[in-house]
Amino acid sequence: MDTILYLIKTMPLIFTSVVFFVLFLLFFILQYIYINMNLKGICKTIFDDENAYKKPLEIFNFYFLSVLPLVFWRETLNIKMEIKFKKLYRKGVYFKIEKRQLVQLMDKYPYLFYIQYLIFIFGFLWIVTQSLAYLLNNF
Repeated sequence: MDTILYLIKTMPLIFTSVVFFVLFLLFFILQYIYINMNLKGICKTIFDDENAYKKPLEIFNFYFLSVLPLVFWRETLNIKMEIKFKKLYRKGVYFKIEKRQLVQLMDKYPYLFYIQYLIFIFGFLWIVTQSLAYLLNNF
């Protein structure tokens, strides 16, 4: 009887967690494809050089380009609220990008930002549902 109650409590969470994990991986792969398809334009906007990176992207180069939406938030905080990250971290942690480059990226490649945010949301939801299932299992 206890096993049945346990399954009733945790199975929806475990299933939901697996769904969030699959969506996380799916959007991560989709982001890799999207960046590779638009690589020349993204490199032209950021580096003023279409050939800064070659297709297919290596994993570290992909990761570097995939965190550009994070740079967007860093630069937004820098421009709007005058938060200087160099002072906070004692070194230049983030990739420097100018406001015009940011606007061009957002205009030309909005899905780069949407996909990245979905990756964060599904990753966060996956961690939360996994943690809840673990807590229900052990306590």
